[in-house]
Amino acid sequence: MPHITLDGYSLFYEISGHGQHTLMLFNGITMSTPAWSLLTPALESHYQVLRLDFLGQGQSDKPATEKYALATQADLAAALLDALQLEKVFLVGLSYGGMVAQHFAHRHAHRLHKLLLASTLAWSDEASNRISQSWIECNQAGGLDLRFNASVPWLFSSRFLAANAAMLEDMKVMAGMVDWDAVIRLINGVKEHDARNWLQQIKLPCHILLGNEDRLTPRYQAELLQERISGATLELIPHAAHVLHIEAAEAFTRSIFRFCQP
Repeated sequence: MPHITLDGYSLFYEISGHGQHTLMLFNGITMSTPAWSLLTPALESHYQVLRLDFLGQGQSDKPATEKYALATQADLAAALLDALQLEKVFLVGLSYGGMVAQHFAHRHAHRLHKLLLASTLAWSDEASNRISQSWIECNQAGGLDLRFNASVPWLFSSRFLAANAAMLEDMKVMAGMVDWDAVIRLINGVKEHDARNWLQQIKLPCHILLGNEDRLTPRYQAELLQERISGATLELIPHAAHVLHIEAAEAFTRSIFRFCQP
């Protein structure tokens, strides 16, 4: 699978599918491109699907800086479109990727047909900052076990947690493979996110998607995005929490199909 050097950084990306239009997917904070696997088979039948690992993720570079700024991630994604000679895309950003997508839409609006923001924040407020800081401190105090156990109630619905013990153990193994120092740099970038003063400058079709049991990116954040982005629509997915690409993959895919049409 291809790597590309952009602005001095090596980024990993995947592109697949046979549709006329390109759908670009922006990862959540600890995701890498394979994490979209429950959605990509269906999406590939309708779109050319482009995924990338941001700085600090997966197979992309992880420079030892204090933070990975969201605007930098957005600009690198735009540079990838340039390199691939893709003029415009439909953009779906999930969680961390939704924050990067806001910066992309603000800085590179001419590259987008439409914007779908899923399970994301308009700004990283004090509660959000304390949640992410608690995960950092859990890792320092108790390593993977404590960090994972502290994070999963924020990520999944009660129904999912009760019914998927074996899957959660597999997820813990995968969580242990993540470069945690790089995740801290990603978190440091999130802590500076505040789009409230410029969301109204985003002038393109926007759909906001949220699980109705999402504790990590709560409804007041989605409602603010809807209020500030002119014409934006808000959809709640029932019986789902934050990790829509796992817990509500079919509903997430349907929402993409409905919205990401010419």
